[in-house]
Order: sequence, then structure tokens, then C-alpha cells
Amino acid sequence: MRVDSIADPAGASPMQRRAAAIAFADIVGFSILAAADEDRTTARWLALLHGVVIPAAGRLGGRIVDVQGDGTLAEFDDARAALEWAGVLHGLSEAERDASPGDPPIVFRIAIHAGSVIVDGNRIFGDAVNMAARLQEYCVPGGTLLSAEAAAMLSSAEREGARDLGALPLRNLSRAVRALSLDPRRSVEVPLPPAPGHLPSLAVLPLRNLSADPRDEYLATGIVEDVIASLAGLRELFIVAPDSARMFAGQDLTPQRAARTLGVRFVVSGGVRRLGDGLHVLLRLTDGLTGEHLWSERIEAAGHEIFHLQEHAVARIVAGIAPSIRGSALRDAMRKRPESLTAYDHVLRGLHLMAASDRASFLLAREHLERAMEEDPSFALPAAWLSHWHSLRVGGGWSEDREGDAASVFRLARRALSLEPGNALALAVIGHNTAYLRRDPETALGFFDQALEACPNSAIAWTLSSATLSYLGRGEEASRHAGKGLRLSPYDPLGYYQHHFLSIAHYAAGELDAAEHEGRVAIGGNTAHASSWRMQAAILAAAGRADEARGAARRLMALEPGFSVPDYVAHRMPFQDPVLRERFARDLSRAGLPA
Repeated sequence: MRVDSIADPAGASPMQRRAAAIAFADIVGFSILAAADEDRTTARWLALLHGVVIPAAGRLGGRIVDVQGDGTLAEFDDARAALEWAGVLHGLSEAERDASPGDPPIVFRIAIHAGSVIVDGNRIFGDAVNMAARLQEYCVPGGTLLSAEAAAMLSSAEREGARDLGALPLRNLSRAVRALSLDPRRSVEVPLPPAPGHLPSLAVLPLRNLSADPRDEYLATGIVEDVIASLAGLRELFIVAPDSARMFAGQDLTPQRAARTLGVRFVVSGGVRRLGDGLHVLLRLTDGLTGEHLWSERIEAAGHEIFHLQEHAVARIVAGIAPSIRGSALRDAMRKRPESLTAYDHVLRGLHLMAASDRASFLLAREHLERAMEEDPSFALPAAWLSHWHSLRVGGGWSEDREGDAASVFRLARRALSLEPGNALALAVIGHNTAYLRRDPETALGFFDQALEACPNSAIAWTLSSATLSYLGRGEEASRHAGKGLRLSPYDPLGYYQHHFLSIAHYAAGELDAAEHEGRVAIGGNTAHASSWRMQAAILAAAGRADEARGAARRLMALEPGFSVPDYVAHRMPFQDPVLRERFARDLSRAGLPA
């Protein structure tokens, strides 16, 4: 190996540099293997290290520079020798698996980079070493990743079948590095990590560019990054970082294999194809355990609409994925025995019961959410949903202690935010009840701004914000917000609530026909929701349909026997716009409600 000396300006002994090929090998899932049987795993690895890994490097003219746990740094004169060493390690995995069929496999991912290294005795340093270590994070288990510099030292035959991953951003390094992946020729099993926390786990794979137009790569990448950000903001899923899934760029593999490699339950995959001046995007959600397709979406855009395609695609994906995974997880939870339910299982059962139109089921939802909080006091989601439960209890006319429920709304939402400051659900519930219970819609808008900044595609934040805008007399804007909430979650279990808010928005805008229609849909979804009957009584009275208005008023009185218009106006009227306040009070009286 040729060594060059570089004068040290401090006057110490000169630094030495030399050109080298650096290989970094990492054992996939070593910590998982060690957690299962630390002594046996360590013994297996040390036997491989001293029996094969170190001797193979020496035979190929290289040396092992450092071993840190499950990571091995090797130095060679050229990339060809480093690649041959990588082949020995991958073959070692297969041989070791065949020799010990009862043990979990030891599988390597290896990165090779060529560059200049700083030499200090037996140690080497520099960017080239750091790049090799960082590159292996993108490597497929059982595969070898080549930097462009290392690939340039190989023949076309040695690079045959390599996938170009493009320029990869490397952690803690200032520049991206182009890399190629030499994938394993057959599926490689790796140990799965434990389930991450309470939540369902999801990976969004890179979308395949099916049209070979490089302009579409940027669109595909942008859609994936926006989807991940939006889904993560929902706080209902554990989302694998996009860099972790990027190892599969350009690779045609089954969702089950990707799920197993990344240690997740659900996988989103798909592709982008240019059709004339437009684009066609196909996406699907797959259960990585069973292979079942849970959801799919085809999105097409004409040439002049491509600018808006990304936003539309992200909204459709979020609207399809979150409910589909929630439904699948609920089915799993409903199959479990009560004593085996996790905190997340209790949340799912609670959400299912919150949407019920009978009082007994609704009350049982509270028990599940409280149990989830007891099971895991650090889990923000049940506190946020229980806060919303108290809000629904007041709005539905089922509260026996309005002040107590109101206090619980804010106490629980703030607990959720103390555990998870960006929880969009908790922020939206605080915003809605700041307007509805505290009658301060201007302050409420600030909470909605925070909720939508944390999660721009939060259906519940868009829906709840519409009511606050209605209270301020901004009916048309309220309709847009409620409509977007409905589009983002078209099959929401609390769908009656969404249509109720659309009804309020149309009433505030003076659109009585649309208001009545949405009110009827809301009542059809939950006939025991007092607020919907109150709104419908006012709408029908405003439309001059006195008999129907009195019928709606009677249904309201059956749910809230003590209701009176003066008391409602003095203590509960949410409308703050003076014209709307007067109109709503007048319409309630015209419906025959007690004055």
C-alpha cells in the first residue's frame, strides 16, 4: 500500500495518507439475536470472526482494522478484493445457517467505498471511513452496497445486476454519495425487531418510476416524504423513516419481504407512470403478515393538474391508509381475550364504542380509554381520545355534570399534550371546546393553527375547526373546512359528527337546503345526538316548515328535557357573530322550543 506523508502545521509528526478500499460489515439484527441468547450469539459471532472473517481478509491482501460489537471495518488495496471478501461473508451466512438450522441466521450488510484514508499506526480515519460506515445503513440485508468510487474500480461483469440508488444523504456528513446495490440472489430472512411500542407499524416504500422519465423521480420521492410526514402527524402509527425504506428503491419485491426486512406489519407500495401529458399513480396498502391487500387507490392527473397531484395524492393516501389499518387492528383486538388486551387494543375498542348511538355503549367507551391510560400512563393517544369523549358527551346531551365534563376535556387534552406536544387531536379538541364551551372562538383558531401545522391532513382538526369558523359567521370557509375533513376520513366511525358540522356551516352561510340535507345525514348516523336535533329544528323553522321543525324540537326535548331557549342563549349559545346569534335564537323559538 502506497503511503503519502502530509506535513502537520503544528510541528508534530506528519500525518500519513494512503488510497484504500474500505469495507464496513454489519450484522443485521444483532441486538435482537443477543437479547434472545446473548452468550450463544456472541460465541457464534466470535467463532465466525476468528475462524473466517479475519483470515479471509488476510488471504485477499487486506486486514481487519477494527471490530466494534457487530460492526467490522476492513481495509483492502482495491475494491475487487473488498468485494470478494464481502462474498465470503455472505456465503458464510448461508453455510452457518445450513450448519445450525435451529438458530436464527447471522446475516451481513456490507458497504464498500474507495478513497483516501488517514493512517495512524494500525488505525485509519477520515471521510472515506465514515462514508463506508454510513453507506451500510442503506444496504439490503444479505447484500453489498458500492459507492460510485468503488464501483468505478470494478469491471462491468462484477457490477452486473447492480441497482443504482442515486445520491444518498449520509447521516452527519455534508454531502450525498451515489451508490449501487448488489442485492442477494435469493430472499434473506432476518430477525424481526419487537413491535415498536403500542402502535401499528408501517413502512412507505419508494414509489417505482414506471415511465423512466427522470422528472417523475422527484414527484415520486416528494409524495412518499409528504405521506410519511402526514401519517406520522396522526400519532396513530409507528412510521419507519424514509431513509430506512430507501434501500428498496428500484427493486421489485413482495410487500411481505419488505415488511420482514424492516420489521413492520404494514407496507405501502406503488408506482408512477407518465401517460401522455398526464400522470398515473397506483398505490396499495398490504398487511405484511398475511399478504392481504387492505386498500388501493388509482390517481390520474392531466398535464395541467400535475402541480396539484402531490397534494391530492397525499390526502387520498392518508384518507385510505389510517382507517384501513385501524380497522385491521380493531379486528385483531376484538379477537383477543379481555385479559390480554394492550393499551392500544383498549383505545381501538373505545373508539369503536364512542361511535355508538346508545348510551350504554358510549359509556363503556370511557372504561376502555381509562383502562388504556392505566395500562400505559405514558401513552398520549387514550388521553386525547378521552378528552374528545367528554366533549362528545356534552355535545350529545348526555352529560349529567356539564361543568365536570368541561373540566375533564381540558385536563385530559393537556395531559396528552404534556406527553406528546404535537398531538393534533388534543390541540383540535382544546380548540373546539375553547370555542364551544368557553365561547372564545378567536383564541380557538390559534389551537387549530397548531393542530394543522402538526398534521396538515388531520381530518378531525379540519372538521372541528369548521364549527369555530361557523360561530364567527364565516360559513363558506367553515363549509370548506368541514368538507375537507370529510374527504380526509370518508368512513370515519364518527361520521355523523362530520355531517353535523357541515350542517352548522351551511346554516351559518344561509344555505338552508344543504344544511337540512347534512343534518338529516347526521341524525341518520346517530339519532341520539341532541345537538343535531337542535340544529335541525332551527334549520326547518328558518325554512318555514313549522310542523317538521316542531317535530325536531320534540326529539330534542326527549333527549334534553330541561332545555329552554333563554337558558341556552345565556349559557351555551356558541355563535358569537351578533346576526347569527339573533337568527339562531329566533329560529329555535319558532320551532316551538320553550321560551
